[in-house]
Amino acid sequence: MFLINLHAIPESTSEYFGKVIGAYVSVYVDYVDAEGAIQLAKFYTEDEGWKVENIDDEFFEIENATELDEEQKQFFEEAKEYGYTMIFNCYESEDEGEEE
Repeated sequence: MFLINLHAIPESTSEYFGKVIGAYVSVYVDYVDAEGAIQLAKFYTEDEGWKVENIDDEFFEIENATELDEEQKQFFEEAKEYGYTMIFNCYESEDEGEEE
């Protein structure tokens, strides 16, 4: 299991287009290797109507849920069941997005 973090902006096909200007996306991907997980995270994000602007160089490999807090365990279990899960942390102004 990998946790990939990226920055994306909504495309016109996204339900968030015109409502937010960007998001930091955390994608838990249940996949065997990091490169494949990164490509899948990008695919899933784009499939939701978002343009990937940047993928963090750092990613996390999660061996089991015991090393996670309760909220992260929920995301881990969901990714185990469905293959992936996504968390969008949206922002509405440039000031909110400057943490990058």
